[in-house]
Amino acid sequence: MNCNPSLRRLQPALLGICLALASCGGGDYESLPASPAPGPAPVPTPPTPPQSQAPFTPGAGDLAHAAGLYPYAAPALLALGLQYQPTPVSGPGWYLADAANCRQLPSPPPSYPGGMVTLDTVNLDVDKNDNCEPEIKVLASSGDGLLKNAAAKMRMRGSSTREATLKSYRVKLGNGTTWWGEDTLNLNKHPYDLTHVRNKLAFDLMRTVPYHESLRTQFVEIRYDAGDGKWPQAMGLFTHVEKLGGAGYLNRRGWIAGSNVYKVAEFNFNADARLQTLADGKAGPAFTELLEIESDSGDHRAIVNAVQALANDDTPFASTFGRYFDRNNYLAWLATTILLGNWDTTNQNFGLYQPLGSDKFYFLPWDYDGALGYHEQPGASATAPWDQGISTWWDSALHRRFLTTPGNLALLQAAVEEIRDKYLTDAAVKQLLDSYRPIVEPVLARAPDVDNLDAKGQGTPMEQWAAEYQRLQNVIAGNRNLFLASLQRPMPFWLTGNDKTGGLELDWSWPAPFHPQGKAISYRVDLAHAQPGRPAFAADTMVQTASPAPGRTTLSLGALPAGQYLLRVTASDADGHSTWGFDTAYFEGQKIDGAICLQMPGAKPCNP
Repeated sequence: MNCNPSLRRLQPALLGICLALASCGGGDYESLPASPAPGPAPVPTPPTPPQSQAPFTPGAGDLAHAAGLYPYAAPALLALGLQYQPTPVSGPGWYLADAANCRQLPSPPPSYPGGMVTLDTVNLDVDKNDNCEPEIKVLASSGDGLLKNAAAKMRMRGSSTREATLKSYRVKLGNGTTWWGEDTLNLNKHPYDLTHVRNKLAFDLMRTVPYHESLRTQFVEIRYDAGDGKWPQAMGLFTHVEKLGGAGYLNRRGWIAGSNVYKVAEFNFNADARLQTLADGKAGPAFTELLEIESDSGDHRAIVNAVQALANDDTPFASTFGRYFDRNNYLAWLATTILLGNWDTTNQNFGLYQPLGSDKFYFLPWDYDGALGYHEQPGASATAPWDQGISTWWDSALHRRFLTTPGNLALLQAAVEEIRDKYLTDAAVKQLLDSYRPIVEPVLARAPDVDNLDAKGQGTPMEQWAAEYQRLQNVIAGNRNLFLASLQRPMPFWLTGNDKTGGLELDWSWPAPFHPQGKAISYRVDLAHAQPGRPAFAADTMVQTASPAPGRTTLSLGALPAGQYLLRVTASDADGHSTWGFDTAYFEGQKIDGAICLQMPGAKPCNP
């Protein structure tokens, strides 16, 4: 999860460069009944698509549900014991002197006591991208008896969560040992999710949705034996999530061996200079900055070709989409993502599967601990106004071109309604939450978890946990309403400014103006002094408000006195539905959605 939504998007100019199992069995939840959808106050609802707009038509290219894919589907608590084994290091190399200091040293520093990598050393690895990746040897034993002193290696995992007090870990089993056929345990702490169940709830719900596969998950309680003769250390509740990619992942699903599987790190189907391949199709030097290769066919030219085709307006979109994507899979993934409220999926938090010998890409779900109403959790960072509903994906060439193609918005709406009515029902959510609670609540109520719950509201940590846990029951209904509301307002855009003519010239023409209901869009431009100690766009800081002529997406504000200025454009329709641009300005500690801050003369970005 990326906990800073403002980092999720780049300006267009940058995009180009830039524990024991209660049951070993258990099936899926297809038989759960549908239920009414209570939620927030009603929003204007677009007309129901006609029956002829059936969103899903089974086809030969569909991803079928694999039989037996979820052998440990029933929620349970797996007891996992990890016993430290001496892990010596010596000589010159990359070492973590402390959490912020990875450097080449002639020998291990004191953070490697006695020349040993310890769990404390592993916990210093807060920077995923540096050259240091300390790892310890452990023996793994599970309460279900499937692992008995199995040799393994343990290291930290995650991105922004590495900064949290309690860490997430990867345990890689060795010597051909597996647990339910898996050789990697991804043990996620979910420190910023007060409930600690959002990720598992999402993946368990998605097991029933057709046309894309979910991931196996299970709750895990770790006890760590440091080998110092003391009692094993209780490390609390984790959620294991099946590794995305690899031969086992493909084989369990009956998918083609040797296919490409990508985990998206920073990619939104827009042109990017880093998306390059070598002459033989192998990934270029910066390719994995965008797409992490989890299974490798050795040929990655198809994704480069897909992006080039999406950028070419002379190629009919229907041809491009039909060649590179599967409609059922795309609609199922997007509709499910909307209902689960995983808005942080524009350029990360999903995967792609490209079968060997095919140019098609299938969307795969990944990382949902920031979904299901996370941003309404007490103390969580709020999303930008446009960052809920279809506008979330408007900066992506794929999603924008699909949603602006006549008829596709009706298809998406029909897909959302079908998946909501059949699969992501209130009854399904309640059954899962009821089954989780006796498992997770007792573990979270004791150390170390209870002392580190992300509880920033009123009441004791566990009282806040219980309230947030209960709120999960209604968030899918709320996300459906957010989607419907997004169909009523203009789509967002990027705002740029320059003073090439000796005055400030503004442009917000990209992406091209679009209203889902085809309504006319008008604009209001606000210009204000960026004044320390004053709220953004406060009345006493305003310099000018202008309304360009209908249809205009540029405006000349002329010469301005030297200084720093905040600018924001509001797009509106005649019924009062409005939106701001994608931009976010930062000034004097203020986060200002929809605005840019420019230093005049020169129209350079303000000092942060």
